[in-house]
Amino acid sequence: MQVVLALDTSTDACSVALDHDGRVHFRHHLEARAHNRVLLPMIEDVLTEAGLAPGDLDGVAFGRGPGSFTGLRIAAAVTQGLAWAHELQVLGVSSLEVLAAEALRRVPAAMGVITLLDARMGECYWNTFAVAASGLEPCGEDGLDTPAAISAALQARCAGKPGVWLLVGAELLPKSLWPAWQGCDVMALAEVMPDARTLLALAAPRLRAGEGRAAATAVPAYLRDASRWRRLDDPPPQRPTGE
Repeated sequence: MQVVLALDTSTDACSVALDHDGRVHFRHHLEARAHNRVLLPMIEDVLTEAGLAPGDLDGVAFGRGPGSFTGLRIAAAVTQGLAWAHELQVLGVSSLEVLAAEALRRVPAAMGVITLLDARMGECYWNTFAVAASGLEPCGEDGLDTPAAISAALQARCAGKPGVWLLVGAELLPKSLWPAWQGCDVMALAEVMPDARTLLALAAPRLRAGEGRAAATAVPAYLRDASRWRRLDDPPPQRPTGE
C-alpha cells in the first residue's frame, strides 16, 4: 500500500491529509494569506502523527487550481520540493473537481455538480461534473468566464439531464442566471471549500494505478495570465525584432 500525501492551498483554506495504514491524518487551517506560514508545519504534523518521515512517502497529490495565484504557487513549490528531494511521484487534481466531490459527498443522490470559484474582475472559474458509475466525470474543461457566459454554457452543456444539480459558489451566480430546464432542480450548497481528504480520496487510487508523474510536472493551472509565468526549463519568450 502506497503512502500518499495530499495538500490544497487553492483558496483561503489550507489543508493537508495523509493516508497511512488505513487511517487518514488531517490538518485544516482557514486564514487568508497564511499558506506560506502554516503549510509546512501542517505537513510535519501529519507525518509525525503517522510516525513517518518525508522519505517514507510514495507520492504527493496537490490541488493544481484554478484558484488563488499565490496559493497555487505555494502548493506546486512544496510538492516539487518534496518530490525532487525524495524521488516521489506527483499528481495534480483540479480544485473544481475536489469541490464537486466534496459537494457530492454531502448529497450523494445528486445528478451532477456545478462548481464556481471567484476569479475576481467580474469572472469565475467554473466547470460541471456529471455523476457516473465510475464517479464524477467532467462535462468539459475548467473555464474562466463571466456569470452570464457561464449561465448560457450551462444551458447548452447540461440540458436534458434531469435531476438534482448541486451548485457550489451560488453567491457568484445571480439566481436569475441559474440553469433551468425540464426536470432540473438546482440546490445551492454553502461553505464548500476544497478539502485535502477529498483530494486524497480522488488522487490516491490514481497514483496507485500508475498515473503519477515526475516532479517537474507539478505546475499550477492558472487559466488567466498564463503568459506571465513559465517553467524554468521552458525556452525564454522570443522578443520581437525591429525592422
